[in-house]
This record gives sequence, C-alpha cells and structure tokens, in this order.
Amino acid sequence: MRRKDRTIKDINTIKEIVSKCQVVRVAMCKDNAPYLVPLNYGYEFKDGGELILYCHCSTNGKKLDILEENPNVFIEIDNKKDIIEDNTPCEFDFEYFSIMSPGKVEFVHNIYDKIHGLNKITENYTSKDNNNEFKNEALNKIFLLKITCTNLSAKSCTR
Repeated sequence: MRRKDRTIKDINTIKEIVSKCQVVRVAMCKDNAPYLVPLNYGYEFKDGGELILYCHCSTNGKKLDILEENPNVFIEIDNKKDIIEDNTPCEFDFEYFSIMSPGKVEFVHNIYDKIHGLNKITENYTSKDNNNEFKNEALNKIFLLKITCTNLSAKSCTR
C-alpha cells in the first residue's frame, strides 16, 4: 500500500467497516477477460482475522460459469462518505473506508451451510440475529457463494 498513513491494521476497525457496508464487488477472470459483479453479502470473521463472505445469486449465469472454472477472486468493499475540501484549488480528497482481498469461492450445497449463510446475509441488512426457517422450495432456487478472504488490506481517509 502506497499510503502507509491510511492503513488500517486493527481487526475491530476492519470488522466495523464490513458491518457498515452494503455491497461487495467481486472480480473474477476467464480467458484473460476480467468480470466484476456487485453483490449483497453476509459475513463472519474466523479466528486469525479470516473474513468469510456469503453472497446469494441465481442458479445459473455468467459469474457461475466463470467461478466454476476459476474460483479465485478479488473482493473490494467500501464506504464512501464526503468530499474533504481544502481552500487550495485542486486540493480535495474523499473521506472513505475500504477493504480489499484476494479470495477463493466455494459453492454451498449443504442445506445447513446454506441456511447459515443466508442467516448471515439477513443479519447484515436487518441488524438482528436471525434463525429463519427457509422453505426447501426457496432454498433450491437460491445459489450461495462462500468467499474466503485471508489477506485483508484496509485503508481509510478521514477528516
């Protein structure tokens, strides 16, 4: 990271950023052509700071075709805030927090793991611990991705 003064190392600060954001951008590649998708997510942190993201999607599509062939991805999560103005022309900055990491995708097929991941997604958007009962019909229509991120890089620019 070029700007060492903006690096975030504290795992609690990183957890707070992940909890406040709404979208993860997942980059993947097939035949040397990059592909990027924004996804809603749920998450959990494992011991040692490993971040696990859960994302749901349709049971077919371009991203699944790419990920089936190459499960390696790169993720980016950010929380943009305000412009930081300076009185000098062209001296502006942007207040933000961001997290990036390489990751590996697994397709979740086990029903109990799928329910766990869907509950994590629900928790992220409702701020509640949920133990939802999902109907089998709905579970069969949902495809769940589990992204394991082990090398988090986080930074911020604040006032």
